[in-house]
Order: sequence, then structure tokens, then C-alpha cells
Amino acid sequence: METQEIAAAARHFAAMARIVGPDPKAVKMRRHAFHLHLHQSGSTTLSASALLLPRGALAEPPPLLDRVCAAHGHVGDVALTAASLVEPFLVAEQRDDPGEEFKPRLVPEARIDVLVEHEELGNIQDGKSGKPPRWLSAQLLAMVDAPTAADSVLSLLKHDDSFIGRPSWDVGWSLADVNQKQVENDIRSSLKSNRNNASVEAMGTLMLAKSATRIAILGISTINSNNARRINVSEMHSRGDSLLVVGSPFGLLSPFHFFNSISVGAVANCLPPYSVRSSLLMADIHCLPGMEGAPVFDKNSCLVGLLMPPLRQKGSNIEVQLVIPWDAICTGWNNKKLEGIGGDPSELPDKNADTKTMELRRFVSSKVNKINQYCISPSSIREAISAVVLVTVGESSWASGIILNKRGLVLTNAHLLEPWRFGRTSPSGVQTSFAGEYLNARENKSLQPQQCKFSNEDAVKHEVSLFNLGFKREKRISVRLDHAERQMWCNACVAFISKGPLDVALLQMEKVPIELNTIRPEFVCPTAGSSVYVVGHGLFGPRSGLCSSLSSGVVSKVVQIPSTQLSGTVEADNMDMPVMLQTTAAVHPGASGGILVNPHGLMVGIITSNAKHGAGSTIPHLNFSIPCKSLETIFTYSEIGEPAILEQLDKLNEVLSSVWALAPSSSPFIDNPPEKTKEEKVLEFSKFLSDKQATLKSSTDLKELFKHKMPSKI
Repeated sequence: METQEIAAAARHFAAMARIVGPDPKAVKMRRHAFHLHLHQSGSTTLSASALLLPRGALAEPPPLLDRVCAAHGHVGDVALTAASLVEPFLVAEQRDDPGEEFKPRLVPEARIDVLVEHEELGNIQDGKSGKPPRWLSAQLLAMVDAPTAADSVLSLLKHDDSFIGRPSWDVGWSLADVNQKQVENDIRSSLKSNRNNASVEAMGTLMLAKSATRIAILGISTINSNNARRINVSEMHSRGDSLLVVGSPFGLLSPFHFFNSISVGAVANCLPPYSVRSSLLMADIHCLPGMEGAPVFDKNSCLVGLLMPPLRQKGSNIEVQLVIPWDAICTGWNNKKLEGIGGDPSELPDKNADTKTMELRRFVSSKVNKINQYCISPSSIREAISAVVLVTVGESSWASGIILNKRGLVLTNAHLLEPWRFGRTSPSGVQTSFAGEYLNARENKSLQPQQCKFSNEDAVKHEVSLFNLGFKREKRISVRLDHAERQMWCNACVAFISKGPLDVALLQMEKVPIELNTIRPEFVCPTAGSSVYVVGHGLFGPRSGLCSSLSSGVVSKVVQIPSTQLSGTVEADNMDMPVMLQTTAAVHPGASGGILVNPHGLMVGIITSNAKHGAGSTIPHLNFSIPCKSLETIFTYSEIGEPAILEQLDKLNEVLSSVWALAPSSSPFIDNPPEKTKEEKVLEFSKFLSDKQATLKSSTDLKELFKHKMPSKI
């Protein structure tokens, strides 16, 4: 289906929820990036996106939904959203001890409304929007956990917490931090309020994980529609699957502008690793505050799940979007919870019957997918993903690598081994920005792989070896392969580290498994605008147990130099050798050495670095890769194993070095404006002073100028 068709179908099941309630001390908006607070009335309004489920929309609705509605006497439709929307307005005893509530109570005068599309949407593809959306009064029916999703979030938070003593990851939008500090400064919160803030910071990882995956069930009146619409459920998910989100960022500020906006992306990773049923999806998709609770759909407009508040790395602007699959929601809402709501236990559905229903639903769904010729993930992309490995150096750093041949030759970045040579750190041992996770040696599991067919001595014949470049012998290098349903660790040694301008190195696995997937290169350079995928071990390192993550984007720029420049002569009109690729795909620390692949699963480059702000923070969507065209020497060596071939990469090249140093106008084949003479500079400066004197007519003007002059941060 086309994106427009998916969006048109998805809008029927998307909504926006808002809650308005008393907030005289203006503390309810804490941890919410955007809000409306009226000082005169002392009320605060918060909003979030929601999944709208009209009665009969699901072929097999979770039994919990019917039981919750029956317990409250509700006979209308329901909407699901993130519980973080309503939690600030719960009564004190429920707010101070947040958890599942099947009989939640809001503070007096708090009310909830849900904005839904009008039943007559019109023909969106023809540009006709139909009638405007309408508000419906809503009732808070329950707040329910998704335990398996919470466990997956906990696995991400916990491994990090055990390393540094306190978590460097939090849940929520990065903009919420700014808002929270502003609120605290503006209202000078009471001592009790400050204690509440402290409790939030000290919240255990378990409570944080549950809070991030808790869902609020809202009851609304039945939406009258002559054409009842059904929603199909997407059962299985893989990295690279297309996603479409319908949400309302900043919706309460202006629903007219932001209600039910569309965002597209792909599945970046699935948790737990190697599980047939995913309990949590990491999504490579651009989302904004207010989109939590939004429904997520696949390329067949089937429901994937709900978007939840993101994981946020403290001290940076990095956010990891999280999606709770619908199957994980249904699995978590089991019979034990039904018994706690009330009703005759004999009326509860039989567990075996429920299992049969799920199996039948998966069978029907698979048939539908085959009819629609929908492939979960192209086999070529899956093959490329399996060629990416995790590389660890010592107990302090990690990056990614690419398997080149069946003999266990791995391509990675030289800065992982010698970071000081690439301007990222000093030789004193400070870690690079691409490797910052501690690795517990006990986690390196013993292996029983097949012995390599050639000796390690053959792998390090080249004169540029591990030991003559200052790399410490005692640092252990390990490579983790992600195959089928298991992860395997292998020791490795350095076969080659480039002395030239290209940030590349080769590792040789000491033992090679029987099955080893290798990458297929594409030496024809992609053009600007071409779709690409990045696969690497960004952000979450060895402790997380995660497989490599995927992100998508386009080639934004191909940097070329004359091919003759590599041989010593320069022809300014012959700019035909690609030496750098810039992409818009998200690249995070740890993805160095990962692959850049095209939609056919062919490698077009190796990831090397991100751009950085002056303050030091990385820019994920501006990154640089070495194209395969510049790596032909590497691939030739991987085939024939002749070390002399690699000598070409050790040659110094001023032009290539200036390109990778991002040096402006330093290439000899780029015309620069002629430098001004000393006399011209003096005349120019005199003219500058004359112009300034004409504008400053008095000493008062001069004082006023310096009064408002802002100090430079450059």
C-alpha cells in the first residue's frame, strides 16, 4: 500500500486525549514538555495521542477490555493512551503510589476529552478533509501495565545502571527537562513539591519501566458510523519493517495544525533478542512530544502497537522511540487481572481457547500478508544485518565491524584501536566518543567454533601490524556474532591498521564458526537522494545483549575528488572518485564500523563518524561513511590475502586528509578567492571605521552599543 493509503486508513483509529484539572501551584506539568496553564483559574491542560477502538473494530478484542467496560457500566467505544497523561491528576493516594488501577479516581473538577476524526473524513487523497474533528467527553476506566514490555525496558535500563551506579537513561522527552527546570524556577515549589521531585529522580528502574509502558483505558460515547471499520493486527516484526505513526505533537497548543499528523520510519530493533514474539520495538522514526499513545501501523495498515514515551539519554538530545506491540499488550492482560476486576471466574475465557484463538489469528494474518505480497523484511537486508558484528577492545570500549570473508576477516574503524590518530582523543587513553560502555569479562561466553583454516601468522604478515603502531598487546579484542538464535564470542587479533587518511582497520578472528555470513559490496557509488540503511551497535553495548540496530535515511551528499589525485596528478575537471558519503540516517556512538547498505542489501560504505556541535554533542542525522569504491583495495585483499596490496592505504594523501578533516577550501583543485594585499586590507579597515563613526553620533550611542552587545561564544 502507498503511504497515503495507509495514512487514510489509519486516521480512523487515531485520536487525541486531553485532561484539564486544578493545578494552583502549577506542578502537574512536570515531566511534560508542553502544556497550557491558566494562572487566573489555576488549571493545567495536558494532552497525548490515543488509539481509538470503536466497538467491533477488533476481531478478537482482549477480554480485559470487555471486563473493564462491564465493571464501569460502559457500553460505548474505548481509547487507549499513555498513562503518563492522567497520572498527575489522580487522587493523592493513587498518585503517590502509581501502579495498576482498575478503579482510578481523578481529583475533583478534572475532566478528560477525546478529539476524534469526523465519521465523514472525505477523500484525503483528493485534498478534501471532510468535516472538522469533534470533542467527546471521556471517562478514565483503568490504568493497566504491559509486563513483558516493562521487562524489556528494564533490561535496557538495568544493564546501564549496574555500570555507573545511577542510570544514564531516563524515560520521557528531552524537552521535558527544560520545562521542569523552568517550572521549578518560576513557581518556587514548596518543600513537599521538591521532595516529590527528588522521589522522581530516585525512582527505581523497575518503577520507571512500568511507568513507561502503562496504558490508560478511556471510555467514550459510541461514534455513530454507518460503515463499521475493522482493524487488522500485525503479528510479527523484524528490523527494517516499515512503520507509520498517526499522532498529535503539541496537539493541545493548536489541534487545527497538529491533530493526527503523520510520521514514517522503520523498526530499528526488537526485544527480547531472538524472540518470535517481540515485547518491545525500538523505532527509527521522528516523533515529537504529545505523540505518546499514538497508534503505529505497518505497510499494510495493520495495527502494530502503541507509541510510548521515549528512552532519553541524560545529558544529550538522544531519544530512542519505543513501541509496545499489540500482541504484548494482549499477552499482559491475562486472566489473573480479570479476576481482580470482578465477575464470576467461571465466565473467564479458557486459557487453551485463548491460545487457539491467537494461533488462528496469526494463521489468518499470515494468509493476509501473503495475499498482499508483504515481506516482513527483505532477505537481502537480513543477510546484510547478519554480517555486522560487535567488536570490543579491552573492558572499556566497543564498536561495530563487518565480516568480509568466510575466513573471519573483519573490517572496522582504526579509531577504535588508535583513537588519538584521528583527533578524537589523546594518546593518554581517554575513550573515544564512539566507545563508552564497560564490558564485564564474565559476559564473554566460551565458544566451540570450527578452527580457522589458516594461521594467525599469515594474517599479520603486513608490516603495518598491531604492535608497531603502539597498540597495547594486553588489550583483548573480542568479536560477537549474532547468528540464528544465539550469540557467539570469538577472540580476534589485528591484521592491519591503516596509516593513511582512511579510518579503517582489519581484524582476524582466531576461530571461525562453520556458518559465517559475509557482506556483499557495491562499488558503484550511490547518488544523492538514494535510500540507505545503517546497521550497527549504536548506544547499547555488550551488556544489553541487543543485536545490531537499523536506521534509515538517504544519501545527502557524495564528496568526490579527482581520481588522478590519488596517483599524484590533479585534473580539476575530473571529480569522479567518491571518498565520502553523508547520510541522514541516524548514527549513534557505537555504530562506528557498521555498514551502510542500499535497499538491495549491498554494502555501499562503512560508517566512520558523526558531525559534532561546538559544545561537543553529536548530530546523529549528519554522519560520514567511506564508500566501497574507496575500499576496493580492502575487498581485493579479503579475496586473495596478499598483504602487499594494503600498502596503498598507508600512503599519505593531503587532499584526502583535508576532506576527512572537514577542512574548508583546503583542496588544491578547488578555486579559492585571491588573497588581498596589505594595502587592500588597510583600506578596507579604514572604510569600516568610517562607516561606524557615521552611525555613532555621540558617546551615548557608543555606550548603548556596548550595553546591548552580546558576548561571542565562538
